[in-house]
Amino acid sequence: MSSIGMYLYGFTTAECSPGEGLRGLADAPVRLVTFGDLAAVVSDHPVQKFTPTRSNLEPHHRVVREVCGRHVLIPAAFGHLSETEEQLLDVLRENCSAIRAELERLTGKVELGLKLRWNVENIFAYLVLCDNQLREARDRVFRKSQASFDEKIAVGSLFEARLSSERNRLSDILWSGLDQAIYDKRVNPPRDEKTVCNAALLIERRRSIEFAQALEETAGFFDSSFALEYNGPWPPYSFVNLRLHHAAHAQNA
Repeated sequence: MSSIGMYLYGFTTAECSPGEGLRGLADAPVRLVTFGDLAAVVSDHPVQKFTPTRSNLEPHHRVVREVCGRHVLIPAAFGHLSETEEQLLDVLRENCSAIRAELERLTGKVELGLKLRWNVENIFAYLVLCDNQLREARDRVFRKSQASFDEKIAVGSLFEARLSSERNRLSDILWSGLDQAIYDKRVNPPRDEKTVCNAALLIERRRSIEFAQALEETAGFFDSSFALEYNGPWPPYSFVNLRLHHAAHAQNA
């Protein structure tokens, strides 16, 4: 028979109220384990290995969203479990200064997702129309009945170089319009050729209107060949810088 441990959703302050009736994994009530002015948001759960199934992920993210909507929270990644309350208290005790600093940094802030992409059917054809050198290289190859492999590779390399250059240029335009309205950003590698920029933003709630205005103005820098999209707000998963000591006390299953 499995022993009962504590599933961790994140760290907050002791004054936080998770919300009446809030339940987490295995439909267990969500509660706080407090240490001084700090607290861990937890629910009881058998000590076992976790799999990232929808039935497990949904309650984890729901609890994190609910608590973040009420109070500052350092959200934990899915799958952290302490075997005993004493182990969790040790983690709070040994990391209290770092946790306080991280809570202060994240107070009043939320995460947004932002993506700028080319809204065109064929990105190669689009760049050929915009770039004389690429167009001339393409034409030289396609005029030949049998272009060599090296010639085709050269055109492909030139395309990749132009794609990278355009991404950098357009990203500079994007951030010139938004940087003053955001607190921090994490720029992720493009997932496909049509993505110009894919980023997570950390913004202050009190400046949400200012950010929305900056986003609208920045969107005006780009014509119909581009789409600027954002989503959120989300818990600030991408901006957690906390590195805990005494990690052996928490299982990351």
